Amino acid sequence: MRFADLHLHTFHSDGTRSPREVIDLSHDAGIDIVAISDHDNLAAYFDIKSYADDRGVTLVPATELSCGYEGIDVHILAYAFNPFDERIDERLRQFREVRQRRGVTMVERLKSLGYEIDVARVVELAGGGAMGRPHVARALVESGHVSSVSAAFELLLGTGKPAYVEKARFRIEEAIDLVHGSGGLLSIAHPTLYPDHDRIVPQLLDAGIDAVEVFHPDVDDENRDRYRNLARFRGKLVTGGSDDHGTAKAVETIGTVKVPESLIGAILERV
Repeated sequence: MRFADLHLHTFHSDGTRSPREVIDLSHDAGIDIVAISDHDNLAAYFDIKSYADDRGVTLVPATELSCGYEGIDVHILAYAFNPFDERIDERLRQFREVRQRRGVTMVERLKSLGYEIDVARVVELAGGGAMGRPHVARALVESGHVSSVSAAFELLLGTGKPAYVEKARFRIEEAIDLVHGSGGLLSIAHPTLYPDHDRIVPQLLDAGIDAVEVFHPDVDDENRDRYRNLARFRGKLVTGGSDDHGTAKAVETIGTVKVPESLIGAILERV
């Protein structure tokens, strides 16, 4: 039996690992099916597809979309769509440009507060993806302004903090239209992290999301059973992944979540 990890990040979004490192670590951990789900971009997929093939790893086209629902930031994982779809490429490009402007605004706001950091370094840390708060936070750490990424968020970058800038989000309806229109599927990422998730998750599934991520480090046994049953009763799928971000998070997670391929047949059929 083969196993999958369908939620991994690289330095093309808010992770610290290279795409090649993600493939190598996944392969060494006994994971044969990988989805690099960087936020709002596919750069890692195109970087690493041929290398993954050479290593015998099935690479699933994927991205994690930042969506808004009832004023809440909800992350939706998109899988197995056509990675060459021009409509998806254009919409993600537009979204990254908005995020890039947000990153520059955060840097400018920090400078006005006396925290001098180099926007070019933040761009470099973003690794070709759009600048986000984790990249700004790492630049703050490198510059000696704060002791850690978490401290940067607590002091300056968290919601409502002095350097926080509101981010753009996809509408749920737009994400569904975009991904379904390209033959893909959508899954609710880390469902237990949203306020009032026991109400919101069923509503999102009823709105047209195809699956829920029940295998995740932040989903406990009780909620895993709850959402597996919910998905089954609604005729939906389940997905899972480690949500690995490299050293951006304190815990090494690649290899801690292994989803049997028998559970993700609908995704593999599309690949």
